[in-house]
Amino acid sequence: MADIIYRPAQAADALTIAAIHIASWRDAYRSILDPAFLAGPIEEDRRSHWLGKLSTPSPDFLVDVASTGDGTLVGFAATQRNLDRRWGSLVDNLHVLPEMRGRKIGATLLRSAARKLASQQAAEGLHLWVFEANEPALGFYKRLGGQVVERTISQIPTENGRTILRVHWPALSALF
Repeated sequence: MADIIYRPAQAADALTIAAIHIASWRDAYRSILDPAFLAGPIEEDRRSHWLGKLSTPSPDFLVDVASTGDGTLVGFAATQRNLDRRWGSLVDNLHVLPEMRGRKIGATLLRSAARKLASQQAAEGLHLWVFEANEPALGFYKRLGGQVVERTISQIPTENGRTILRVHWPALSALF
């Protein structure tokens, strides 16, 4: 999209990234995650997470943001380079504000992350975990060529033992 600007995240973006993450989870996971978690504790959890990640960034943890022309952040993608020998780099998070979905922002962020990983000589392969019940996200990843290669039960308490799926792209270039 011409009116969306993509750039690397900065430490100053942490709280806005957390707010996007919270809004996305509350929308997409309202029937998946523990409602008590979504009602309140998610806020401190995500703020703490992103302040920590962006205040002392690891060179292998890459975060890019999408913003409107006026600088308002509307989405982000975070990847962990070469996290798994078999599956490659991990898409740790990919979120777009609910009201901005359907504008190819998520696809652009994911493709950009794959190109950036390739430019940094990341090993082949990209993967992520998605809730099986999150059918819109699963369909999105499949449309972008991701293949479900593993199914397991989440061990995270707030996820209520939900089934999660590993989606994999064997080659980063599949997303270019």
